[in-house]
Amino acid sequence: MATELVERPIALARAFSPGHITGFFEVPHDISCFHFLHRGSKGAGFSIEKGITTTAYLYESAKPDYQISINGIKSHNAEVSKWVIEEYLKLADRPYFISIHQDVEIPIGFGLGSSGAAALSLSYALNQVLDTGLNRTRAAQIAHHAEIACNTGLGTVIAEFAGGFEMRTSAGAPGVGSVSKINLDKNYKAVVLYLAPILTKSFLTNRIDEINGLGGIMLSKLSSSRSLEDFLKMSHRFAEMLSLTEGRCKEPIAALKTRGIESSVALFGQTVFTVVSEEKAAEAAGALREFGRTVIVCNIDMAGARML
Repeated sequence: MATELVERPIALARAFSPGHITGFFEVPHDISCFHFLHRGSKGAGFSIEKGITTTAYLYESAKPDYQISINGIKSHNAEVSKWVIEEYLKLADRPYFISIHQDVEIPIGFGLGSSGAAALSLSYALNQVLDTGLNRTRAAQIAHHAEIACNTGLGTVIAEFAGGFEMRTSAGAPGVGSVSKINLDKNYKAVVLYLAPILTKSFLTNRIDEINGLGGIMLSKLSSSRSLEDFLKMSHRFAEMLSLTEGRCKEPIAALKTRGIESSVALFGQTVFTVVSEEKAAEAAGALREFGRTVIVCNIDMAGARML
């Protein structure tokens, strides 16, 4: 890895992906047998305007190489981002050195879709800076493949690709899976309290039958009602089934409930979330700040991942 870059880059590109919160989901059986384009999950959730911005700087080089910085600090552990970069280096017309700067607005490991947002914004930026000529969907498929290969997510990339309040009605990568977006008034805000991380991998193995039974029923009900209130109530029931509403999340959820505000726990993190009207956002945020200062209040991101 190069340590100092003194020459000017020959090109640069910048892209953004929103973060995402999943309320409930289901995973097709025998998923490991599927081609990566058909692997994924169904479910429901929403994208938030806080996310990850990736800037890719391209330099002439005698051999292909790269470095990654996250919030200004060089990283050697960004597994998903490394996977995406190495895939694009195979597509490049000649060797380059690529310097990646990722500005991360969301905590990593708290159920806010950080690995998917990192992969998706990076894929878009690399596609442009290397002039590989992939369309938006194909670039997103590379990000989805990275999540599958690194076992960090199943449905996050297609959700962040679409943006908004969405149902993933069939599993798979962007261009293969299906997303149905639910209209949501622009004055609604996401209010999120993040307390501690959870390792996603530990939840994607032992309880699939239980998850799929409840997740499938909920997706069918939400497809009929298309109601934010139903989504929040069902998300809470789903998290309760996984015992995520106990422990540190129990009291924040109860505090919101006493104010007539439905909430749940992000999948997967010790992260309490709700979506409320702008008029209720300050009240919800105030209630959650009694349990920690790590509260985000932000808009729902309706556009999905994009070039900047």
